[in-house]
Amino acid sequence: MKNLFLSAVVATATLASCSTVSSILQNTFPYNATVLVTSGSPANTTLSAVSTAQSINQITGAGANVKDIRVSNATMSVSSGASMGIFKSVKVYLSNNSSNEVLVASRENIPDNVGTSLALDLNSTSTLDHIMKTGSVQQRIVYVLKQSPTTDVTVRTSIGFSSVPVTNP
Repeated sequence: MKNLFLSAVVATATLASCSTVSSILQNTFPYNATVLVTSGSPANTTLSAVSTAQSINQITGAGANVKDIRVSNATMSVSSGASMGIFKSVKVYLSNNSSNEVLVASRENIPDNVGTSLALDLNSTSTLDHIMKTGSVQQRIVYVLKQSPTTDVTVRTSIGFSSVPVTNP
């Protein structure tokens, strides 16, 4: 009887920890996407670029173990030799196959001397379960340039998510 009780406790702890580990993995696993701003892109005009990436299910295979997925951090960086100061503003949207688009991060009035990386302001009010658990995720960056770039600029976004483990009642 003692062994049966001990086995039940170990099994319960193992099952609970799988969900917790999955949640921790997804909390710290960033969603990365890269787009290209081509040289000669017009300044003071709203432009956009789209990049596809994988959903949390495709990345970790454990999307069913989490819920209440929200943005916890977002950064944007540019290739060396460029500066985030070329942008006047940026907005990052996520969607599943171009539908259900949600603004997840943005930044207005970007200073000239900001450097190659920039932390974005988060929109963490919406849960992203309906986007992040689908087959494919699409990121759209909407931006306004201060000046036209003289060379192509690679823009990389990295978004981190927080989630809650799904527990069985």
